[in-house]
Amino acid sequence: MNAAELRVLRTAPEPYRVIDDATVHQLLCESPRDYFSHLLSRLRDIAAGHIKVELPPKQVFADGGNGADFRVMPCVTRSAGGVIKTVKLVGTNIAQQQVADQITVGKALVIDAIENYITHVVDACLLSSARTGLCAAIAVHLLARRRQKLVVIGSGRVGYYSALFAAACCDVSEIIFVDADVSRAEAAAAALAARLPQVMCGSATINTLSRCDIVILATTSRRALCAPPGWHADLIVSLGADIDCQSELDAAWATAADLYVDTPDTARFGDLRAWLAAGLIEDKNINNINCLLSSPAAPTGNRQRLFISTGSALFDNLTLEYLLRRLGPTAQQRR
Repeated sequence: MNAAELRVLRTAPEPYRVIDDATVHQLLCESPRDYFSHLLSRLRDIAAGHIKVELPPKQVFADGGNGADFRVMPCVTRSAGGVIKTVKLVGTNIAQQQVADQITVGKALVIDAIENYITHVVDACLLSSARTGLCAAIAVHLLARRRQKLVVIGSGRVGYYSALFAAACCDVSEIIFVDADVSRAEAAAAALAARLPQVMCGSATINTLSRCDIVILATTSRRALCAPPGWHADLIVSLGADIDCQSELDAAWATAADLYVDTPDTARFGDLRAWLAAGLIEDKNINNINCLLSSPAAPTGNRQRLFISTGSALFDNLTLEYLLRRLGPTAQQRR
């Protein structure tokens, strides 16, 4: 670009900061209760109308018919404290050739509230897993009547974070990890025990499971893994069936349990979408978590409870806000 072109083209630098997976993990796990309290407080403010949310439907683009896809997930939150604009662009990495052993790849972007340039580029692998685990812990907090023994089926990143936040923030005292790869379940149990030595951690196979209080499903299964009575758990949380080719829940759950979701967008994918298409349930049967957050009274009844999340840009947005707060004043967006 010559001097004459510079006067015409007038480009300017767009400053941004890169936040890697290791930093995301450190900031979200240093004080799990602080992260949990931040999101729960923000969700209550949303339910009360103090924070306005722009949450377009998640766009999922299937890639090749083998379960691979890429997703565009925007969200804007507006409150008296300011505006947080975010968008996450992630892919489901089935091939795992250039990026080995990582199913979620991509970045989350924080956008300047005034000028709309990108201020932060955040690795999205652990961000996505941790915010999903925190979502599971909030479901446990709001819905579980019994919390002593938790079984986590699927011992990858999402399963690990779900167990970590449930134990640290909801006083779960015993956690059993289950995985088709037994070594992964054992590794997750050892990692959690090292971080939270007061929690009883162990591993098992799905065929040896007995009664428990809570079951969290965090798998990539393409067939239902859990049917009523689901080890007689008080609460079943399904996190893994977030595209139409995946399934974690037997269709009998459609009428066997009270149904809850994090956002209405969840019903567009996975098991809930199949149940709606088959006429097993109607939209009115699905309770949005907002009804729990805005009501001072806990839900009543003795039926089992089923909470489903297929991943929400709202939880990305609120988590990115928390990360900016932890990074300090220089990382905050301009108001």
